[in-house]
Amino acid sequence: MTDRPRRHPDRKPDPAGPSRPAPDRASPDGDVVAADHPGQHMSGGRLAYSVDEAARLTGLSRDLLYDKMRRGNLTYVKVGRRRLITRQHLPQFLGIAS
Repeated sequence: MTDRPRRHPDRKPDPAGPSRPAPDRASPDGDVVAADHPGQHMSGGRLAYSVDEAARLTGLSRDLLYDKMRRGNLTYVKVGRRRLITRQHLPQFLGIAS
C-alpha cells in the first residue's frame, strides 16, 4: 500500500483557493468604483456609505470618522449594528456646498 492520495478520473482538481472579489478601486476622477459593478460610481445612485467606503472616498481614516461620529461632528444613521453615512451628511461634514 502507498500513502499517495487516490485520483478520481471523474473529478476536476480543486481550485487554488476560494475566489475573492476584487477590491474597490479608484477611477481617474477620484470616485471609488465598485469591483462587482465596474461602470457604477458610488457617487451615482448610492444613498449611504459604510464607514470604510466613506473613508476611501474622502481619503480620511476610519478611526477619524468613528471619532467624529462619537463626538457628534459627523451625523450617521444606525441600521442594526452598522453605521451608515448618508450622501447628504458627508458634504456637510466636509464643509462642501452642494
